[in-house]
Amino acid sequence: MNLREGTRRLALLLGVLGAIAGGFASYVELQTTLEQRTRHNKFEQLAAVDVVQLEHKCRLAGMGSGCSNDPYAGIAMPTKEKSVIPLPEYDAAGNPIQGWEEPSQVDKGGIKAIRWAENYGVESIETQEGETLYSTPAPSAWLYLLIAFLPLLGFFIPWGAVRAIGWVGAGFLAKSA
Repeated sequence: MNLREGTRRLALLLGVLGAIAGGFASYVELQTTLEQRTRHNKFEQLAAVDVVQLEHKCRLAGMGSGCSNDPYAGIAMPTKEKSVIPLPEYDAAGNPIQGWEEPSQVDKGGIKAIRWAENYGVESIETQEGETLYSTPAPSAWLYLLIAFLPLLGFFIPWGAVRAIGWVGAGFLAKSA
């Protein structure tokens, strides 16, 4: 039995299998990252449309949807049936209570409704096709680097582990002088 040659072959075999597994993980992660980048770009493009910018300016000015002075503009009024959207709660000054913000119903430019965050930033956009887009961060450049290195890591981690275990084992099997 040749421990050195057997360890070398086992290390290469496990390294190749690890590289294949790393390539598969790299492919899966790349697909997820590309999908995240697509969602981010689509949301950012819709958030930069003039209709959204106008609604944002109206909200900052303290006006309702479409720069109307009506605080209930764009909100379904309650009926005897269940209300679609609850009525806002206002403080003594007539401002909506923090944390509640009615959506803007715009129905223009491919956008059906805009939901606002507490700071009047765009929280989500509902398109006229029924898709709801949320603000997602752009993928980090480090993530692309990790995707490129996953097959290399998949090779070197098992290869190095087998080589290290073989080296330690060889120390126990070596004849003492």
